[in-house]
Amino acid sequence: MRLSDPKGRDINLELGKIPLHVGAFPNRSDASRNSLIGSPIVYQYHVDVRDDQIPTQTDQIVANRGRGYFTNYAPGTGYNGSGQALSVLYENCWDFGAVVVGTSSPFEFAAGVTNGTVGSMVGTDTNDGKQVLGRIGIVPAPWLRAGVSAARGPYLIRQLDDELPAGRKIDDYNQIFAGGDLEVSYDRAVVTGEYVWNRFQQPYVGNLDLRSWYAEGKVTLIPGWYVAGRYSRMIFDDLRLSGGGLASWDAPLWRREIGIGFKPSKMLLAKLVHQETHIATAPRRVDAFMAAQLSVVF
Repeated sequence: MRLSDPKGRDINLELGKIPLHVGAFPNRSDASRNSLIGSPIVYQYHVDVRDDQIPTQTDQIVANRGRGYFTNYAPGTGYNGSGQALSVLYENCWDFGAVVVGTSSPFEFAAGVTNGTVGSMVGTDTNDGKQVLGRIGIVPAPWLRAGVSAARGPYLIRQLDDELPAGRKIDDYNQIFAGGDLEVSYDRAVVTGEYVWNRFQQPYVGNLDLRSWYAEGKVTLIPGWYVAGRYSRMIFDDLRLSGGGLASWDAPLWRREIGIGFKPSKMLLAKLVHQETHIATAPRRVDAFMAAQLSVVF
């Protein structure tokens, strides 16, 4: 539900199931606005952190490098329930909460509270804490848009309470996110980029930090036809292993997407895209495929 300002100002209160209001990609994630078909890594890839299991040793984290959604720690590391491995940002599922969004030229803003976190969107509350999130942006000229975002909230489910160190509770461990976005356009070209820092606080293995960024461009060649490309990376900090030495807590990865699009009208958009993802496991994993998409707005 959206309640708008009766005086006509662009200030709105969203209640209930609401979309993700941090970063730049959610504004163009639907098929009719996305120049490509896929998403930047940070908005899609599942890292080896679960909301229903707690690793007690760094080796358990490192052993799951590159497993993504199939991450599963050894037995006895928490509640093996209906949880999942998490993304850093996840726009495909909407969260439950309340957010104020709007603009006051040249600024745009969003601030609110939700049940889940930016990487663990939930319909019902899975712990006793709430996430606070916000974004403030500026559009000083039609060709320039920039913003910063932040969020903080507990992500572990309440069934893990008995697995924590003495005197600690689930709400002590948060997903903490901060990021910046920039969009610049000139003539028939537009370039967009984001940089993200994220931390998953853990009770036994310490903080799990990562950084991710992407750059995306689109050029209109002739009326109705464009080419687009996106390059994104995700890099994980090191953990000290029980046997000595250091290793990144998940496998670094990068993704490249290139494609062409044809838009004969405002209601129709056809795309052909090639995507390739490299995950630095041993041996290196490469996922590559072609995809076509037809988007019809009605």
